[in-house]
Amino acid sequence: MVIKTTRWSPDTCECIFEYSWDTEQPEDTRTHNLTTVIDSCDAHQSGTQATRWDTVNEENPRKNRALQIIIDNAPAAFVDTDLQGNKSLKPGLSLDFTVAGTAPNRVFTLIFKGQTLTQNQMDFVQGKLDTRFGVGKVIFVNQP
Repeated sequence: MVIKTTRWSPDTCECIFEYSWDTEQPEDTRTHNLTTVIDSCDAHQSGTQATRWDTVNEENPRKNRALQIIIDNAPAAFVDTDLQGNKSLKPGLSLDFTVAGTAPNRVFTLIFKGQTLTQNQMDFVQGKLDTRFGVGKVIFVNQP
């Protein structure tokens, strides 16, 4: 067992954490254990260090999984697929995000840019996000 410590700052806020993990655990089952909160952003000032860690560890993966759901369910005309089957948006298309609200109830808005989507496409994606995360946790919008 080899324990490493990593300093991490998510892309969803300005918090900085240090966590430890066992290098011998497979990545898909690895546990990250909070070592310390180095800094907390305005959204994550309240609560214990463990509460802040848990909140950010729910928010950041939610945003990342939501982005992946959109890419995985995008029409073929919007994505490129590499030889391993990984999808990415075609050049000129992008996904951005904003976040609003108070932790632990922050809401992510994912913004698809570069192409106008139909209402059916918008509803389809929003339905996937609502099913995965619950209604109102992730909102999908289009800015062509």
